[in-house]
Amino acid sequence: MGPVSSRAKRFESVISFCLLAVLVLTAIGVFLKQSDFDMSRFGVYTAALALSSQKSQTSSPEITLDALTPTGFETLSKSETYTEENLYEKINGKAPFYIESGFRKLFTRRFVSKKDKDLWMELFLFDMGTAKNAFAVYSVQKRPDAETLQTMRFAYKTTNASYFAFDRYYVELVGSAQSQELLEAMLAVAGKIPSRLSVANDTEIVELRLFPQENVVAGSYKLHLTGAFGFEGLTGTFTARYMFGDNSLTAFFSRRRDTQDAHAVADSFYKFLIKNGGADKPPLNKNIEAKIVEFYGTTEIVFTTGPFIAGIHEAQTQQSAEELAVKLINKLNDEQTK
Repeated sequence: MGPVSSRAKRFESVISFCLLAVLVLTAIGVFLKQSDFDMSRFGVYTAALALSSQKSQTSSPEITLDALTPTGFETLSKSETYTEENLYEKINGKAPFYIESGFRKLFTRRFVSKKDKDLWMELFLFDMGTAKNAFAVYSVQKRPDAETLQTMRFAYKTTNASYFAFDRYYVELVGSAQSQELLEAMLAVAGKIPSRLSVANDTEIVELRLFPQENVVAGSYKLHLTGAFGFEGLTGTFTARYMFGDNSLTAFFSRRRDTQDAHAVADSFYKFLIKNGGADKPPLNKNIEAKIVEFYGTTEIVFTTGPFIAGIHEAQTQQSAEELAVKLINKLNDEQTK
C-alpha cells in the first residue's frame, strides 16, 4: 500500500471522528434543553399525572392496621404486607388458590391482651379485588363444623378463630387459645373494618337470591371461581346445600356468556360424568328437560336455561334431586324475565 493511500485513510478517520463528536455534542445539548422543558404546555405532563392517579386508585391501598386495635389490646408486631410474589412465605401451600381467586395484597398484624400476654391474635386482611372474589375464598374454605356468626352476613367462628368477608376483603383472625375475651376482641376488630376501610358493612352477593330458599342449609352457599366438582369447565359456579329429610344434595348454577356457551359447558360436564363412571337414567318427571346421571350411588342432574348451566349434585335420591331441579329451573327462569 502506498504512502498516498495511507494518508487518505488517516484523513478519513479524522473526518469521521469529528463528525461523531459533533453528533454527541448535539445530543447533549438537546438533552439539557429538554430537561428544563415545560411538558405541561402541551398537556403531556397532566395526562401522565392523571394516568398515575388512575392506577393508584385501582391498585390495592396501603393500610394502617393500628386503627383496628381492639380495646384492652395493643400491637404485638409491626404490620407486614405481602404481594403475589411473596404470599407463599406467609401461607405456604395456599398461595396459588388465593392468586387464582384475584388476590392483590395481604396485610397482617398481631394484637396482644394488655392483661394477659399469652392471649394474642393475628389479623390476616386479604384484599381480593372484588366482593365476589372475597366471598369465594371465604365460602370455599368455610369448615363444615363452623358456627355461623349472626352479627354479620358472612361470618363464622371455630374454636380459636373467626372469619369474615367484607366487600373486597376476606378476613381471618386466629387466636392463641380458645377464649371468650379473644372472640369478643375479634368481633371488635371486624366491626371496625367497614368504617376504617370505607367498604360495605353488609356485603350482598345478589346471585344467592337465585337459589330456592325452602330446605336450604343456612350458610352453605359457596362460589367456585376456577372449577367445581372436579370439572374445570364449571367456572364461576355458585352452590348451595339442601336437606330433604335425611337426604343431602347440592344445587348449582353458573351464568355463561350466552345460551350457546351454556349448552357447550353443560354437554362437556355431562360427558365428564359419563366418562368417569356415570350412567344415563330416565327421568321420573317426564316434564323435566335435563340430563340425569347415576353416579356411584348418587344422582346428578344437568340442564340449561338461557345463559345458565345448572343442576343438582350428589343427591341421595333421584326424586329429591328432580324436585329441587324443578324449583331451581323456575327461579332461574324468573330471573330471565325481569
